[in-house]
Amino acid sequence: MSRLSWGKSGTAKRRRTFKSEFAETLRAIVWAAAVAIVIRTFALEPFHIPSDSMIPGLFVGDHLFVSKVSYGYSRQSFPLSLPLIRDRIFFSEPSPGDVIVFKKIRGRPDNYIKRLIGMPGDRIQLKNGRLYINGRAAEREPAGRFFVVNLPFSARRSGFGTVSSKDGRTLTIIGTKELLLDGVPLSGDQYTIAYKDAPNFQGEVVELKKYVETLPNGVKHSIVEIGDDAAMENTLADNTPEYMVPEDHYFMMGDNRDMSQDSRYLDEVGFIHRRDLIGRANIIFFSHNGSVGIFEFWKWLSPIRWERLLKIIR
Repeated sequence: MSRLSWGKSGTAKRRRTFKSEFAETLRAIVWAAAVAIVIRTFALEPFHIPSDSMIPGLFVGDHLFVSKVSYGYSRQSFPLSLPLIRDRIFFSEPSPGDVIVFKKIRGRPDNYIKRLIGMPGDRIQLKNGRLYINGRAAEREPAGRFFVVNLPFSARRSGFGTVSSKDGRTLTIIGTKELLLDGVPLSGDQYTIAYKDAPNFQGEVVELKKYVETLPNGVKHSIVEIGDDAAMENTLADNTPEYMVPEDHYFMMGDNRDMSQDSRYLDEVGFIHRRDLIGRANIIFFSHNGSVGIFEFWKWLSPIRWERLLKIIR
């Protein structure tokens, strides 16, 4: 009898221990989730770059942290844009040149990342590709060329390929990341290579002119252009009317001036209200070029752009 009684008692004790451990694990998960939500809402939130609109500074495949503290908090600070704040609290004015993530309200409410160019009350215009702020042209210095190489996902297996630029020069890709121009290696700030898994995509190379632009407050940043009068057909990329930035709004532009949907396109993006700012992009914490499939775990290290990790965004 004693053995049988001991066995039942031991089983019950083990059950109580299991329930206690399960409850403790569940509490830890709930606390971890709560802490993560608080951090994402009030401190740092991760974002990734899906397009070329912010090259040469940000590449497709860059993952970055956005500071939610920088400009205070609004409904856009919360998951699902919960309407818990009417306008903004603890607001700090952004500065021209800041790289900002914001919510585009017109049409589909997507997250966008652009550079702040115009403050409330500023007059913004582009004439023949040159940026004018309050009637004065922003200083711009040539800084060479920049190449955007987009390859089909299938090309990642070769580790070696050759494409041609529009002016007939030969670009050679080695090991999915290294680029040579007519046999001469290019530095990492002269090109980006990305792989796209899209039907019938054969690859493309776009050669851009690179400049260092200086805003009126002295902030310098790199931009790229196809040309001063070679933008996308039927767009306002190079020649615009003069925009007057309304009160409590900002004028945003991509650094890839001829390939960016931004505040120049009033029907698509337009001026951005201060309540729709999410935060300032601060640092790249991870970056990859997309040359490896998700199930090719033995190759996961190869597409990482190690030189971009922990890069400060300027």
